[in-house]
Amino acid sequence: MKELISHFHSLMDTIQKESPILNSKHSFSKRTDYLPERYELANGQEVHLEIGQRAHISDILEIQRQGYEGKTPWGFVALENDIVKSQKSLYLLIYNGTEPVAFLGSRFEITDIHITNIAVAPAWQGKGVGSLLLELLTAVAKEEKVSSITLEVRISNSKAQALYNKLGFKAIRIKRNYYHGDGEDAVDMKLNLAKV
Repeated sequence: MKELISHFHSLMDTIQKESPILNSKHSFSKRTDYLPERYELANGQEVHLEIGQRAHISDILEIQRQGYEGKTPWGFVALENDIVKSQKSLYLLIYNGTEPVAFLGSRFEITDIHITNIAVAPAWQGKGVGSLLLELLTAVAKEEKVSSITLEVRISNSKAQALYNKLGFKAIRIKRNYYHGDGEDAVDMKLNLAKV
């Protein structure tokens, strides 16, 4: 078993050294400096964008608590690993002044950007913040020249599915017992950027 683990670590080191993504000039999150900082929502309210860093983790946890009935599906350590240690991750956060209102977590996967998590504080739902985050990620995906954006959404979350469908995502398949804890199924969705 130790030999197998050692071989795995050696293989991962080789992949990281040879990967053009991981050896690019900057990590995924640092290649987004072209995104504007300020945005106006349809109702005229101004919000601003910040690119996720370690200092934003507490805000992400708070948005999760608000949106997921006090739960945090992604804990501090998981977020820290994704935001701080992974060169393939990008987190976008939307603020109203100093109030965190929404975030989107994503991971660059060579030809695809996969949305790992997206949440909007309940008081901000229905105001276009989720659409803004998805539009920003679509702009990043086009800049990175990837062919698609993918995500999973709870089968019971018809509101989110409607938003994704409106933005061009298509259901691919059902992933059975996908969500840890309650075992709910997920709808696997994909946005083909060649058609956008």
